[in-house]
Amino acid sequence: MATYSAAVLDDIRAGVDIVDFVGRFVNLKKAGANWKGLCPFHGEKTPSFMVNPKKGIFHCFGCGVGGDVFGFLMRQDRLSFPEAVRALAKTAGVALPEERGAQPGDSGREELFRAVDLAARFYAEMLWTPAGERAQKYLVERGIDPEVAQRFGLGYAPEGWDRLADFMRSEKVGEDTLVAAGLAVQRENRGGSYDRFRNRLLFTIRDLQSRVVAFGGRAFGDDQPKYLNSPETPLYTKGNLLYAADVARETMRAKNRALIVEGYVDCLMAHQHGFTETVAALGTAFTPAQLALLRRYCDEVVTFFDADAAGQKAAERAEELLEPTSGGFAWAVNRSGAFDGGGGLRVKVALLPAGHDPDTFLRAAGAGAFSERIAGARSLLSYALERTIQDADGTGQRARANAFARVALMLSKVGDAEEAATLSREAASRLGVDATQLWFEAQRLSASLRKPPAPVGKATTAGPTSADDKKLVTKLVTLLLVDLEARTVLLPLLEPSDVVPPALREIVETLKRLPTTPATALLAELASDEARHMVAALVVEDTTTPDPRTSIEQFRRRLEFLGGRRRVRDLSRSIAAAQASGGVHAPVDDDLLAVQRDSARVYQHQGGSAQVVDRAVDHPHPMGPDGPQGVQGHE
Repeated sequence: MATYSAAVLDDIRAGVDIVDFVGRFVNLKKAGANWKGLCPFHGEKTPSFMVNPKKGIFHCFGCGVGGDVFGFLMRQDRLSFPEAVRALAKTAGVALPEERGAQPGDSGREELFRAVDLAARFYAEMLWTPAGERAQKYLVERGIDPEVAQRFGLGYAPEGWDRLADFMRSEKVGEDTLVAAGLAVQRENRGGSYDRFRNRLLFTIRDLQSRVVAFGGRAFGDDQPKYLNSPETPLYTKGNLLYAADVARETMRAKNRALIVEGYVDCLMAHQHGFTETVAALGTAFTPAQLALLRRYCDEVVTFFDADAAGQKAAERAEELLEPTSGGFAWAVNRSGAFDGGGGLRVKVALLPAGHDPDTFLRAAGAGAFSERIAGARSLLSYALERTIQDADGTGQRARANAFARVALMLSKVGDAEEAATLSREAASRLGVDATQLWFEAQRLSASLRKPPAPVGKATTAGPTSADDKKLVTKLVTLLLVDLEARTVLLPLLEPSDVVPPALREIVETLKRLPTTPATALLAELASDEARHMVAALVVEDTTTPDPRTSIEQFRRRLEFLGGRRRVRDLSRSIAAAQASGGVHAPVDDDLLAVQRDSARVYQHQGGSAQVVDRAVDHPHPMGPDGPQGVQGHE
């Protein structure tokens, strides 16, 4: 996997604080020598994601994913190893050896990042020139402070079909890159492309590392479409990001809440009035992925509805959030009315006066009135159920049946059985149906919808080893990873083929090749994710062997026994081969004596005596508690 020298990789690791870096994406809390948080790679209720700052390792005991800071960035941003190295080298201030051309495994993301960053600078400069006068006037009309506009990187795309393309040519950015980054559109039926954004106010969209990934363009007057957003690209998936999340996350942590609004201007106005925990949903319905992102930083989310539309929107939003994903993961509702995506995220609704959105309400009533609306927010579930039931009132049997089905679906996601039963009785009374029938329908749906999430990154094992075998061989490999003396003594005695689990075998093979490499640096030398996850799992916690020398001696005796047994097997096969080719009187005296001598040594180790050679080979003596459990022989 490594394409850079170990010294360079070590310099980068030393220059990046893994707790600080991972903390940009995960809300970490001190847990002894380690830091703990909710895993960003799968949904979980109890934090099982650990970061060891001393060793520079992370590991999730829930899904099995683990590694160093390179592995974290690769999985978080879907980068190749060389791309992760170059990104972290910039963070650490480490100069990399000069590279010639593209590196193996590159996805072209770095060139796309460069292109959208250059575009953001171009648009931002254009906003404050005479050409951007119309956009400046719009900011004044909407009450957006110039300081806020500059802080969030607002820009202006000038009129013309190739203004950005001309600028990019001067920066040596090719047309294919502009199209791939969503900045240009390929012409139909003829060659060439044209600028995607023209005569629009642009809102810069950044990822959690504050890198520009996309844009949202607001038209002026009656031009259509009113909003034009970047298409999805290798850098940008709109359902996975939230506008201003990189700016808002520290306040979200501090206040333990997030405010979600629907528009860019709503978000900017909230920040301008001091609500810096506000994010926007990038023109899409809120997705489980977006709420999972928020769950890393806070426990409560407040969303805003116009009072006239609140019930309908709440009902629709609840059904969207409760919809199971393709991975079998569903948002549940707990006793407090929270949508529990593994971290107890409470989703509430704050009502605004009819005809208002956060932007207009803040400008009309101010920050104090906005805070009062937030304080009065209620559970999203209560709005959803209330509106669903209201839809059935006085509208006939068919509407009542539809409401019954929708309520049953919502109740099927309630995590607490007692709460579900209580809600079922209340809903049944409002709907005029039998409470038991509604309860049974909800339970039936719950059973069909709830599927356990598939483990991600779990190391797998193969072979007929018992649980005790696996524990012992795992203990051996752990000792080799953390103790250099153990490597000196035991590695010459250990054959990788004697280790059955593939991930552990790969670790042993790599240790034999690089016997002095520290465990953290070993991660870059392993070929498979399973082996890297396994190393992280074995060393992330600072466990120490009470008596390392005793453990080394015990394993030495086991491995010497295993080596002796292997020699008996090999010599016995050579005798059989010689007799098969030369007849039963073939000269095999020396080999036979060697077999008898090694066989006696082998069985003396386990308190027995050497038996007849063929019995020693074909019917091995049962191994006692000191036998090589977990380190498999090949009979």
